[in-house]
Amino acid sequence: MDEKLRIFYELYDRRRSIREYLDREVERDKLARLLTILRRAQSAANRQPWHFIVVEKEGREELNEVFTKEGFRKAPVVIVACAEPGQAWVRKTDHRNYAWVDVAIAVTEMIGAATAEGLGTCWVAAIDPERVKRILKIPPHIDVVGIITIGYPVKELVREEKNRKPLEEIIHYGRW
Repeated sequence: MDEKLRIFYELYDRRRSIREYLDREVERDKLARLLTILRRAQSAANRQPWHFIVVEKEGREELNEVFTKEGFRKAPVVIVACAEPGQAWVRKTDHRNYAWVDVAIAVTEMIGAATAEGLGTCWVAAIDPERVKRILKIPPHIDVVGIITIGYPVKELVREEKNRKPLEEIIHYGRW
C-alpha cells in the first residue's frame, strides 16, 4: 500500500469518541486548521447551510450544564454545530432538506482532521437543543445538530476494535 494511503487508513483506525480530556489547551494554529476544514467542507449545491459556535473553557459554565458526562465539561474547546434549513438544498422528488447532512459532512471532515492533529473529539447529541439555543442566543430558525468536544485525550489514540456489523449485512450489490 502507498505510504499516503497507509497514513490515511491508520488515521481512521485511531479515530474514536473521546469522553475524557487532559487539562491542556488546544493550540491556536490547530484550532484554526480545524475551523478551515469546516469552512471548506462540501455541501449540497454548495449552499453551506451551517454555523459553528466555538466555545472555549473560560465562561462556559452554563453551557457545561447540558452535558451528561463530566468528561465533556473538561474539554478545552467545544463547537456547537448548527444547521440553517432555510438555506439548504432541498431534493425535488421528496422535499428532503439536506441541512443536517451538510453539517454532518463538515463535522466528520473536521473530526478526521482533529485526529490527524493528535486531538480527540466526541460528537455529543445527548443534549437539550432548545436549552443550548437559549444559552448561546441562537436564533429560532437555526437547528442545533450537536456539540463536538475537542481536546487532548487522557488515553493515547490507538486502534480500538469495535463491534460492527459484518459487511454482508450492510453492503448490497446491484439490488437489495
